[in-house]
Amino acid sequence: MYSSVLIAIDGSARSRGILETVSRFCEPARHQLHVLLAVDVAYALAEENRRISAFDQSEYPAASHEQQMADMTMQQAVDYLRTRGFQTEGNLVNGDPVSTIVAEAKRLESDLIVMGHRHLSRLDRMLDPSISSKVIDKAGCPVLVDARHV
Repeated sequence: MYSSVLIAIDGSARSRGILETVSRFCEPARHQLHVLLAVDVAYALAEENRRISAFDQSEYPAASHEQQMADMTMQQAVDYLRTRGFQTEGNLVNGDPVSTIVAEAKRLESDLIVMGHRHLSRLDRMLDPSISSKVIDKAGCPVLVDARHV
């Protein structure tokens, strides 16, 4: 049975639905939950300097805003799961979502990855391929994709 579950969120409104799905299908006594949010490196502050300084805010406003949103999203996700009785931890990682999700799942020896799905048109999908499809192809474990519309 699945005991280590990696939950990949992106901060969109869909993220809350993913957390709701996990809290319905997992049990606090049986599952260790790990929440992951990958921050695009184009909008990321240095890994070793997650504290946002006045310099960062003035010189890198987009990265500072992205980091603040990521920090807030992660804290809300962890709090949501903990209030439902789960032991959980969160991890913000700068990098490509696909490689970050796959690497984190391997590092944690995850039994299952849970993530969302963007509902794109065929043209949009050609221009910006599906992250969930790529993770399914590369993950060494089952992937549950929550494809509900928000």
